[in-house]
Amino acid sequence: MKKLVAAAVLLLILPTLTLAQKTDPQDAWQGYAFLGAGTGARECFPCGTIWHGGFGGEGFLYKGLGVGAEAGYFHLGPYNFNYNEGLIVSGDFSYHFRRRALRGQVDPFVLIGPSAYFPTSHGRGALVGNFGGGANVWLARRAALRLEIRDYVNPDRYNGWPGPHSVSFRFGVTFR
Repeated sequence: MKKLVAAAVLLLILPTLTLAQKTDPQDAWQGYAFLGAGTGARECFPCGTIWHGGFGGEGFLYKGLGVGAEAGYFHLGPYNFNYNEGLIVSGDFSYHFRRRALRGQVDPFVLIGPSAYFPTSHGRGALVGNFGGGANVWLARRAALRLEIRDYVNPDRYNGWPGPHSVSFRFGVTFR
């Protein structure tokens, strides 16, 4: 019976001990918005010139290790405006080398994860992989310029992975 009472008291006291720890919610997550342009191989979806924009966010699990998601719109132009547009969603694991960078500092990062394309008019979607890297240049306490290169690896229709690549250069803002 004494063990049961001791366990109950411990369960009641533990949550109050966690309140005494210093936490800063801005260090737990960050969001971003971006615009990008790139190019892809002719034999893949997507192909040609890629124009896209979107938004995303990351939550940090341990030190610089984060998990995130993003959603956006893409357009493959300048030809065939009705066929080559759609939505793209990604889930990524990232590592930020200076996650708690201050104003005037740079936070380089790398990321990898799956993405999916969903055409809005014709055709089928595609599951692809993505990897890349970049840097957040912190201009203020909670706002940064985001510069990034992202490579989308498309499956080869006949031979599987890896297939053609679509490389995209992106810029945007990061906030925390």
